[in-house]
Amino acid sequence: MPRKRQPEGSAAIGDTTGCTVTARDSLAGPVLACAGELDMDQVPVFNHAAHRALAARPVPPMLLLDLHEVTFIDSAGLNALLRTRIQADRQGTVVHLAQPSQRVARLLEITGADQVFPLDPDVTPPRSAR
Repeated sequence: MPRKRQPEGSAAIGDTTGCTVTARDSLAGPVLACAGELDMDQVPVFNHAAHRALAARPVPPMLLLDLHEVTFIDSAGLNALLRTRIQADRQGTVVHLAQPSQRVARLLEITGADQVFPLDPDVTPPRSAR
């Protein structure tokens, strides 16, 4: 299976068999596009990408998690989202979720986690070149 070509200014983190996190910049801050399974085995891939995004200086005002290609999420994946939110909040960064897949949206709803994340209907456009 051929690998997807990454857009300019983005970086793929992870392996294509479980979870892939593609990082890019937008006008509002970093965007992490997650694809595949966000489960106990794949959480380290997500955590690594989230940690790198939140370590950026100056501190980003927002971190957008694009979850529309997440095919499966378990409690470990939900915990990773919540821990990322806590870490971001400590430094003044707001975590938004964009286009959560039906499975992600359902888990957020039944756990009440949908109440702690702002949901964006669309992904923030990329930072334009000057």
